[in-house]
This record gives sequence, structure tokens and C-alpha cells, in this order.
Amino acid sequence: MSRDGAIQLACLYGPLVSAGLLAWWIRPGKRLSVGLLFSLAWIAALLPWLDALARVAGLWEYHSQAPALAGMPLALYFGWAVAWGIFAPLLAHALGGRIWTTAAVLIALDLRVMPELRPVLELHPWWWIGDILIAICLLLPSLFISKWTVSRTQVGLRCAMLVPAFGGIFLGIPLLVECGGLAGLVNRWQALPGFLQAVFLAAGFALCVPGLTAARDLALSGAGTPVPLDPPRRLVTHGIYAFVRNPMQLSMTALLLLESLFVWSPWPAILALIGIVYSEGLARWSENQDMRDRFGEDWLHYHQAVRPWWPRWSPRIGERCELWLDAGCGPCSEVARWFQRRQTIQLELRDASDWPGPPLGRVTWHHPSSGRHESGVRAIAMALQHLDLPWAAVGWIAGLPGISHILQTCFDAAGTGKR
Repeated sequence: MSRDGAIQLACLYGPLVSAGLLAWWIRPGKRLSVGLLFSLAWIAALLPWLDALARVAGLWEYHSQAPALAGMPLALYFGWAVAWGIFAPLLAHALGGRIWTTAAVLIALDLRVMPELRPVLELHPWWWIGDILIAICLLLPSLFISKWTVSRTQVGLRCAMLVPAFGGIFLGIPLLVECGGLAGLVNRWQALPGFLQAVFLAAGFALCVPGLTAARDLALSGAGTPVPLDPPRRLVTHGIYAFVRNPMQLSMTALLLLESLFVWSPWPAILALIGIVYSEGLARWSENQDMRDRFGEDWLHYHQAVRPWWPRWSPRIGERCELWLDAGCGPCSEVARWFQRRQTIQLELRDASDWPGPPLGRVTWHHPSSGRHESGVRAIAMALQHLDLPWAAVGWIAGLPGISHILQTCFDAAGTGKR
């Protein structure tokens, strides 16, 4: 066997065997197993992109004729993903949750092993900086998401990490494969006319909105993630879920179809078709059974009223929500009258002076069942989702992280900040 082949076998089977032995010793329970899945997804989705950026920066390059993903030999890709996505969280668990110790040990091991991978991997000056940066972006978050999943904490951050993790697997990796790597993707993008670039960007953003909004609603109102193995504890029937039952599947399917047009290949569209068949087959049957068992009549009523793929025009909201405004504030009074004229669904307007907790500084939207509350621009965004579909779509966009912060800064600068 050549040195090239021996290196690739060692890179693949070394982490696999190590992770297998550690798992046999630890015997991970359900929560840790789910944490390992999330950790592996995070690494698998983002590793090809960061590795490609490191090669563009001239930190290292590969010399191998073996099958590769975006220029990275598959043996190294899978071995690295298993080492950081499975072995690392298992080691941290075995060490009593010492994340920083685990990260330091594995980074030191990585820095020691990488120079031994010649001729498959040729390192250039300052390569170690790239390795440490990749570890900070990949290894540390993977350890934290596994720990948070086991302890059922930081559900918002977990959902935020699962979006690029599973989105990267189902959208990012096919994109890299079809384009032949990062350079091919950049070249394909630059070859498009300017107006087509604008069309793809606008369409991509619009199609992302339902999925991003749904993930946030599940985390903040449902106290769970979109993954069936780590489901919400409460049934979410407001927000985007008041209009469509499968907003994340809808986003993913539409984005795969858009990706198919961009790369001009049928494979992303075939993946979208497979996703629809799976969602409407096994997943739909198992989900309905699970939801009936956990939520009973509430789920049956919601299931009958809200379609899985085609949005309703008006929301079907199962539980009352509240919008708290200061009756003595001029702008707040105008907002209250605006909503009163539009016949909101399951939204009660309340005087902020009656708020049972500490005094409110901004207009506040409150969901009593979950205890979730949003203030300022995000409160208005949630309130808009108690109106018909066009206004709700405005609320979905305005409530997105980043956009809501920019809007809030603008309103505060205009004199409508905290009071």
C-alpha cells in the first residue's frame, strides 16, 4: 500500500475506531446521542467551506487522486468530521463536561498530526493559524451544542446552530458538489448577469424567511428544536405556524428548486422531490402519531385547520396573545388604533400600566402559555402575524434577527425608543 493510501485509511479509521471504543465505554443515552447528531451535523456542514477558504488563503493544499468533496479528500473529510463531531463530544462527556480541556487536547493533537500527513496534505507557512481558527469555528461550537442538548439548555442557540448545520448539509454540500468547489461556485456566480444575481439573492432571501421564522418560533414558544429527536415541549400555533404547518420543509424544498436553477442541474430538484415524498410518507405518519400522543385534541384541531404546504390567507391561532401598549403615549395610541381597525385574530390589546411585572419600556407582545414576550419592533412584528397573510409576511421579515435590530435602532433614533 502506498503512503498516500495508508494516510487516508488512518485518517478515516483512526477517528472511527476511537469514537466507537469511547462510545462502547460511555454507552451514551438518548440525549447525548441526539447531541452527537447535532455536533456531527455542524461539523459536516461547515467543514468543506472552511477548508476551502483555508486553501484559498494559501494555508494548505491537497495532493491526492482519491475521491474528494470540493477538493478535500473524502477520507480526511469523514475522519475529521467523526473526530470533532463524535469523538470530541464523547471525550468531553467522559471528562465531566470539561469543554475547554477537551478542545485544547484535540487542537494540540491536530497541530501534531497535520504535519505527518505529507504528501496528501502540504502545509504552507502560517497553516497553524488556519487550523486554530477552524477549531474555534467548528470544534468549540460542536462541543457546546452537544452539552446544551444533553442538559436541555440554550434552546435558542441550539436552534440557531441547527439552521446552518442542516441547511449546510442539504443545501450547501450539493451546491459545492455541483459547482466543483468554492472556486467553481464563485466563477458561476460571477458569470451571471447583474439582474440575475439580484433575482437569485432576492428569491433566496424570501424563501429563507419562513424557515428562519419557524425555527425561532419553535425555540422561543415551543422550547424545542425542529428536529423530531429533540421536539418542542409545547404546541406552537401562532406566528408562521398559524398559516402553514410545515414552514421549514417549505423553505428547504423551495430553496433546493432555486438551487437547481442556479446550477442548472436536476439533482437538487430530485433531492427536493425525495424530501417531499419522505415528508408526506413516513415522516407525516410518525409525526401525526407523535403529535396526537403529546398534544391530543389541540393537535387534531390544528391539523384540520392548517395545511402542510399551502399557507392560509388568515391565521388560525389556537391561543390568545397580548399586545401591551402605553395608553398615554401618542405613538403607542396610534399603533393601538391601527390594530383595532384591522380586526386582529386572538390578539388582545392591553394597557401597559396594568402589566403585572416590572414597568415596560417598550410596546410588548406576550404569549401567556409559554411566557414568551417580545418588545419594540419585534412586538409589532409578532402582532402583525395576527393579521392576514400579506401583513404577516411583513412581520416575519421585520422580526428576523439583524433586521429587527436595524429597524429598532432607526426607530430609537427617531425618538420612539424606551420610555
